[in-house]
Amino acid sequence: MSARVTRNKLRDCHNEVVEALTVIGDPAYGEAVRLDRGSQLNHLGIRFPDLRRRVRQGFSFYALPEDQVLAVWDALWQMSPIGDVLFAALEYYASVVRKRVSPLFWPVMRGWADRLDNWCHCDGLGAIYAWLLARDFDAVYPQLAMWNRAEGEWLRRISLVSLIHYTGKNAVFLPPKTVLPLVTNCLEDGRYYVQMAVGWVLREMGHAYPDEITRYLAANAGRMSAAAFSRAIERRSTQERTRLRKMRKCEIVKP
Repeated sequence: MSARVTRNKLRDCHNEVVEALTVIGDPAYGEAVRLDRGSQLNHLGIRFPDLRRRVRQGFSFYALPEDQVLAVWDALWQMSPIGDVLFAALEYYASVVRKRVSPLFWPVMRGWADRLDNWCHCDGLGAIYAWLLARDFDAVYPQLAMWNRAEGEWLRRISLVSLIHYTGKNAVFLPPKTVLPLVTNCLEDGRYYVQMAVGWVLREMGHAYPDEITRYLAANAGRMSAAAFSRAIERRSTQERTRLRKMRKCEIVKP
């Protein structure tokens, strides 16, 4: 697909996006963000509301056909050393996929996961993948299952965060039998961002399937990290949280 857009055109598109984003950035803030997230990419220091407004304002390549717009964003995602350019791609498609998912998207965007190096890009891409998964389960879920068994921290995290439509009402769109095997495979992965994803998915699933998730927590409490367990139960009543914590404590101290 990217062969339909010349290398010179891609370079010009990248320069256009970088110049527009640099104007609204704060370099000192960007460096603080980069360090906080442990990213190897440069960050211009743009607040998300400002980024969102600039992406919606448009760039010259928006006039191209849809497949070529995708080719441009794909090339920018793969080649740009600037994290905010990747955020711009995510912002562009975040609004698109809520309304319509083109069959063009997944074959291209599944390659974006390979470049993840921080939780924020991971979660933004996972939010898009969730909509692609909801539209084409048979194509997307097998890839998530493969990433779930990979060694990489961000591939594991995205295999989990892509299972939920962010948070709140209608966030859960898959049944426990589809979600829980991927959660179970990551229960003993000690990396913080994987554990936080485990807890978040269980928390959201608990809104839609309270009985099933309560039984799951009871069965797996001893295998879960404190961080994951705390996040999984954080929206429950005070009484229920106390009961579940006592249950987990008993499981941990068993010989």
